[in-house]
Amino acid sequence: MFFMRFLIFLILFLANYSIGQDKYPKDYFRSPLDIPLSLAGSFGELRPNHFHSGIDFRTQQKEGLPVYASADGFISRIRISTTGYGKSIYIDHPNGYTTVYGHLQRCAPDIQNVLNKEHYTKQNYEIEIRPKANEMPVKKGDLIAYSGNTGGSSGPHLHFEIRDTKSEFIINPLYFGLCDSLKDTKKPVLNSILAYPLDANSQINGSANPVFLNLNLQKDGTYISNPITASGKISFGINAYDLANNSYGKNGIFKMSSFANGLPYFGYEFETFSFDETKLINTFIDYSRYQSQKQRFQKLFVGYFYPQNIIKTKKNDGILNVSSNLTTNYKIVLEDFNQNKTEVNIPVTYGVLPITQQKSEKVTPYFLKALNEQSYTKDDISVFIPEKTFYEDFYLDFDVKNNELFLHNDSEAVNGNITISFDVTKIPENEREKMFIANLDGTRIEYNKTYKKENLFTIYTKKLGKFFLSKDEEAPRVYNPSFKDEDVLDDAKTFKIYISDNLSGIKEYNAFLNDKWILMEYETKLNRLTHNFSDDIFINGRNDFKLIVKDNMGNSTTFESYFTKTK
Repeated sequence: MFFMRFLIFLILFLANYSIGQDKYPKDYFRSPLDIPLSLAGSFGELRPNHFHSGIDFRTQQKEGLPVYASADGFISRIRISTTGYGKSIYIDHPNGYTTVYGHLQRCAPDIQNVLNKEHYTKQNYEIEIRPKANEMPVKKGDLIAYSGNTGGSSGPHLHFEIRDTKSEFIINPLYFGLCDSLKDTKKPVLNSILAYPLDANSQINGSANPVFLNLNLQKDGTYISNPITASGKISFGINAYDLANNSYGKNGIFKMSSFANGLPYFGYEFETFSFDETKLINTFIDYSRYQSQKQRFQKLFVGYFYPQNIIKTKKNDGILNVSSNLTTNYKIVLEDFNQNKTEVNIPVTYGVLPITQQKSEKVTPYFLKALNEQSYTKDDISVFIPEKTFYEDFYLDFDVKNNELFLHNDSEAVNGNITISFDVTKIPENEREKMFIANLDGTRIEYNKTYKKENLFTIYTKKLGKFFLSKDEEAPRVYNPSFKDEDVLDDAKTFKIYISDNLSGIKEYNAFLNDKWILMEYETKLNRLTHNFSDDIFINGRNDFKLIVKDNMGNSTTFESYFTKTK
């Protein structure tokens, strides 16, 4: 009977695997780069606060490599931002897919001319345009841009995505054959496994806390853990990564399957997901352990919320109920896209041992149920937490002392906005103008956009920790221009200047040459503004430069200088 059930499962599994591999066109898209491909980041890779929504191609540690349209289509969107993908291009294709190219240095000349007109029309660096269908057509292999390091990038590379145009679901580009030339014979690497007791009556090897398992390599290349004795509801978590032959980076795991006595129990696969699911990474991993120890363990069980398009199997939500006379072999299989596999077997037997490690949990008067809304008020401060703001139930640490709010800590992941309000009736009105609700990030005071209505200050935040009223009366800093008064800049292609703010942050900046607004590109991670002389805004002779920078509390700094151009 067992053999027949397993055979049926195997047939269905192979059929589904074949369908998954064949439902996407393999020869439609070309590589967006004309260099040998090397992955710096894989699809679905675990990033802080999100699943990675594409693949990152290395660009030989430099910027300025040509980026090409992967197929015929038309440019449907161009976004220029100081965060996220930085400079990015979106191309819609007639086969129903959209390709995305992110962290670009600059666009191809014809495209850049369109953008420059929009920059100067809007008088803003951050812009977005959405051309009509076929207004900006491209052919497969057309130059569209040059690779860069803009936005949230931490080094030169090209971020590349393929999306379903209609649904906007992101799809793993590996399914389209783009990386078939990449040789990969390396198995995924399993660093460690944690076994989790999941309720007050559970234990593993005499512990009510998670337990690390020892792994032993077998002759056939698989692993077996030390046997565990457990009772109650338990499950597991893995710390793992993948490797490829021509890549020195640690990439994410493509696929994980687990089995209890040979039958499918829990599994996930990074084929596709929606943007609504990307923040669910914080329930996909052991978030509190990641926050406290920077160890990213992927949980093999789920609670109230989980990314449904990633998790494919979840019998009993991935939770084993270990009871008397039960012996289980729990197997975990890690697999990359080329079907290289790493397997580990975990023997589980029932047993109740004396508890030597008690569960450490702070009990407070405020037990928060994730599926219910909650309100808390003390003194002049109130907190409103909508339903489904958190992923799980827990004891919330809430208190107010000396007009400061203490709202738990960063061990819990926040899924939605919390409303925090301060009644400022007791503060004179003339002191409120430069005041805002701040929070403490370590030792650094952080600004929050504060809405002011009569005697009430309010913020909407996904942060936890300490909140209090703060002031910002200091103007932004403008410093280190790449020229000084009277310099002749005939041979310069650009000029640069740096800006920063010590508290509430830069809200806006405007630069002028001879009283005309000019475009200056803002690289926030470098605090740098750059103007390109190819905009042809300068005049022959003396050019008067003015820069006005404002922070979020209205403090302003004006910098003025001049230079000379004769050609």
